Amino acid sequence: MPDDTYLVGYADDIAAIITARDTEDARRKLNQVMIRAQMWLDAKGLKLATEKTELVLLTKKHIPTIVDMRTITETLRTQKVVNYLGVRIDSRLTYWAQIQHAAKKASIITSQLSRLMSNIGGPRQEKRKLLMSTTLNVLLYGAELWADTLTKSNRRKSLEKVYRTAALRVASAYRTVSGEAVYVISGNTPIDLLAFERKKMWTLKKQGTDAAATKEEIKSDTLEQWQARWEQGRHGRWTARLIRNIKEWSNREHGEVDFYTTQMLSGHGYFRKYLYKMGKVEEPSCIYNDAIEDDAEHTFFKCTRWQTQRNRLYTLVGTLNADNIITVMLQNEENWKNVKNYIENVLRIKKRDLDAGNDM
Repeated sequence: MPDDTYLVGYADDIAAIITARDTEDARRKLNQVMIRAQMWLDAKGLKLATEKTELVLLTKKHIPTIVDMRTITETLRTQKVVNYLGVRIDSRLTYWAQIQHAAKKASIITSQLSRLMSNIGGPRQEKRKLLMSTTLNVLLYGAELWADTLTKSNRRKSLEKVYRTAALRVASAYRTVSGEAVYVISGNTPIDLLAFERKKMWTLKKQGTDAAATKEEIKSDTLEQWQARWEQGRHGRWTARLIRNIKEWSNREHGEVDFYTTQMLSGHGYFRKYLYKMGKVEEPSCIYNDAIEDDAEHTFFKCTRWQTQRNRLYTLVGTLNADNIITVMLQNEENWKNVKNYIENVLRIKKRDLDAGNDM
């Protein structure tokens, strides 16, 4: 091959990487590449599909990127974006086309999978997470190359929109739950942090460092970044009060969230303060007439309507409040089950009372 030119082959795809001073130099080298490649193909009884050949001019300079490249046999026109092995490569290497394509494709998959995941009576959390891993793989395809582009918020948000929808389905959450909160509840690491993690893993492999300990360090670093972001965030503050340590929550050995548990963890559900904010009821007060604002904390820890059920629960797991409930649930599987049953029982009855039109 000419100087500063090399080939990359994968299956029946060949990419020629040409470095040149200007477009004329690039055209000259392209001619040499195509002649020599064609000679080799002829000798092997193979044929070059020129009609499928795509060219893209990669440059940071402010010059025209759509130009005609005349070869000996024909003229090929460069394109703004080419697709190589499923990754959309644009002339400025922003990978914006790849992100848009991935978001669109993953959105279709997520929509189709969501039909299998009703909030009540659908698959359990782990099965939901397994199904939604398809969405994650589509979103992060080729992230080893384009992860750095997610430092720009507009590109990151395109992926986050789809990823948040998938996380909502995993957690059986209301659509109003913030991305920050539902990622923690469902145990889904933010998409940009996952992309950076994949790039770090790939870099290590290229350097010949593939030790398990190093991989664990990278994963630990990802968790630390997520934890710092969670503590400094503005959204999902009720969830942040309950789930303070993401590592302990995500690495728990027992317990799955469902439609009812997620309502308690998110504060979005059968609570009059929330329903009032959504315009569903005329006032935020408790339907049992013991508070001017009925939120998740009031419902589960203060409302007199549930005092008998709470006392029964306290005899099994000890006294609970918003600051220790997660610690108690994570202590053992029996505690998780008892608290979960209490939450579900309260919300089922409360939903019935709300549907009855507050006729107490």
